[in-house]
Amino acid sequence: MSNLADLKQQLKSLKLSGTLDTLEIRIMEAAQNQLSFTEMLSMILADELETRRNRRLQRLITNARLESDKTIESFDLHLTNQSTFSNPSTYYMQVY
Repeated sequence: MSNLADLKQQLKSLKLSGTLDTLEIRIMEAAQNQLSFTEMLSMILADELETRRNRRLQRLITNARLESDKTIESFDLHLTNQSTFSNPSTYYMQVY
């Protein structure tokens, strides 16, 4: 097996899919731009972090089960108990 194939298998085993998806592109960029090892590693890790952030955001949105047709205009902004909000410290104590 080639070094690249071994590396891809290791990334897959470590569940580093963000790195796995962009590895070949980053290797080519590093060669073309004569990047140092640490610069290339930094780019690869940034890709992984971005993939994880995006995956987390997508998971949170999915789990929130938001209605796609909701707009700010559709919310009822009239509070049922106005006295709760007249004293911010009271509101703070009730929420927390």
